[in-house]
Amino acid sequence: MEAFKGIIFDSHSAVFRCPQGAITCGETLRLSVFVSAALKPARVTLRLWENEAERLLPMEKQRFFTHTPYGNFLQEFSLNVSCETIGLLWYQFWVDTSEGRLYCGNSEDMLGGPCTVRTEPDYRYSYRINVAAADFSVPEWAQGAIMYQIFPDRFFRAQRAGNCKGKRLHHRWSEAPDYLPDPEKGYYPADDFFGGNLKGIQEKLPYLKSLHVQVLYLNPIFQAYSNHRYDTGDYELVDPLLGTRQDFEELCAAAEEQGIRVILDGVFSHTGSNSRYFNREGQYASVGAYQSQASPYYSWYRFKEFPNQYDCWWGVWSLPCVQEMTHSYSEYILSSPNSIVKRWLKSGAAGWRLDVADELPDEFLALLRRCVKEEKSDALILGEVWEDAANKISYGKQREFLFGRCLDSVMNYPLREAIIGFLTHMFSAEEFCRRVLSLRENYPVQTFYSLMNFLSTHDVERITTRLVGDTAALSREEKARYRIDGDALIRAKALHKLAALILYALPGMPCIYYGDEAGMQGCTDPFNRGTYPWGKEDAELLAWYRALGEMRDETFRKGGLQLEAAGPLLSIRREYACAFRYVLINPTDDCIETMLDASYFKDEPKLLLDTGGGTQLTVRENGCYLLLPPFGGAVFGECFT
Repeated sequence: MEAFKGIIFDSHSAVFRCPQGAITCGETLRLSVFVSAALKPARVTLRLWENEAERLLPMEKQRFFTHTPYGNFLQEFSLNVSCETIGLLWYQFWVDTSEGRLYCGNSEDMLGGPCTVRTEPDYRYSYRINVAAADFSVPEWAQGAIMYQIFPDRFFRAQRAGNCKGKRLHHRWSEAPDYLPDPEKGYYPADDFFGGNLKGIQEKLPYLKSLHVQVLYLNPIFQAYSNHRYDTGDYELVDPLLGTRQDFEELCAAAEEQGIRVILDGVFSHTGSNSRYFNREGQYASVGAYQSQASPYYSWYRFKEFPNQYDCWWGVWSLPCVQEMTHSYSEYILSSPNSIVKRWLKSGAAGWRLDVADELPDEFLALLRRCVKEEKSDALILGEVWEDAANKISYGKQREFLFGRCLDSVMNYPLREAIIGFLTHMFSAEEFCRRVLSLRENYPVQTFYSLMNFLSTHDVERITTRLVGDTAALSREEKARYRIDGDALIRAKALHKLAALILYALPGMPCIYYGDEAGMQGCTDPFNRGTYPWGKEDAELLAWYRALGEMRDETFRKGGLQLEAAGPLLSIRREYACAFRYVLINPTDDCIETMLDASYFKDEPKLLLDTGGGTQLTVRENGCYLLLPPFGGAVFGECFT
């Protein structure tokens, strides 16, 4: 592999693939390949296929370049391809040379970018083209907005507490969540509460505004047995401990006055066993599916042996799975005039985050999209997908998440992994760039600029904890006691600030998981779901997040993206209209001196922000010299006239 260096193609560069990103149905894509004259190229053929339909398209000989940044004496071959079918297309190049036929395709990691040349055909390593519907659009307000995620029980408890009848409430806000199995039940029931509520969130809207938050994402708020509320008891009611529907409507109205939209968590692949629909515990007046085959909800569930054997989410008996395309269920959740998704939009919600979207059928997602957009055309539909959503296969099927008929955007777990991997030296700055550019290559542009980019969530370790090391192997008792302090905490905070800077510098919606900005630590559930430490925040981190929010102007929200790696040093360049921003990241514990490319700046580059105050810029006759301290990050900028 790569024995023939005279064939050049880079899917991450507009020189070779234009436009970048997914294209829309009917749009033309231009592909170009450069071949060294030394190989005496006779013909270049594009192999393009969708499913089993294959096309061999001869590429046209274009200009001959004597000198280029990619090499000298290169012959260009190019072709304009019109993509008329929604879905995924795959492609490689066949290059006929004096050395015989060579095969030009993707690298083994399938991240796109520079091609790998092989002497034998291997169709596993092909580039791909995502073709979305021509009318696909994402709400403009979401593109680049700053998001804040709240686990409602743990954020803030207003003086007017909700109805805690039947709930086991902690006496002190500062206590740690329960984590040990219930002796009688034999498992961790997640039934301890702190009493955070919607009125509490409303009281803290000025605080969220100080972080420049524009989108508020709430974990489930509907009536449920557990503190996480992913075991929905009644989709029509706010959990009494959180408040009422009126409280939610007032929260949305107050948030709108602050320029903040609220999106809800929709859990539609399963319900709780303790729900009005299943009613295994018999706590609801309704006749649930568990109680009778004559129940109006019986067809929602799949019983193997009535009543005790049924499909449930990941084997958790308290989370019975639903059959989403059962007419009565889809009508109740989606399509009726007062369906669940519609009524909460009417109450003020600006969109839905869909729990485990990859476990929802494409037909259900497509119907959900139609119903949501009919009710509120600019509502956001955000899916939980842990992998590259443009090429996600689940249950043996290629999913249609980002073809323009299902989701607007997704949670960006691949970016979190890339940031952690880069800052903990699991891989290089160059690989980080390739991972990010791979997402840009595969996703629709509007989706790429509205990805939910995050460092922590309720499902993963808090970022301060994760940047020090992987705690997955620890016991629950060890996780409960695990805290970083001393030099380890100093290092973790420095890396945390770099991680947040990367998050805010890239396209997409940077999302703060409540308390990250305050320095909260924690391993996975439930240790990542502690109460917000009001009055005990880490002042340095909090000030940093506020500075990042202040920094994130239109250039960072909408600007073009250039990524570059120089050894361990990462540079992120953003340009929009008349403004340019230059972000540099040093993930090492050594000082790094580099030349700052001043050609982008009309005058002397201006230091807009840095992580620790140790950045030094020296302007000399032969250029601008930049010294970045260990774990240093800096933002330079200038406005063009």
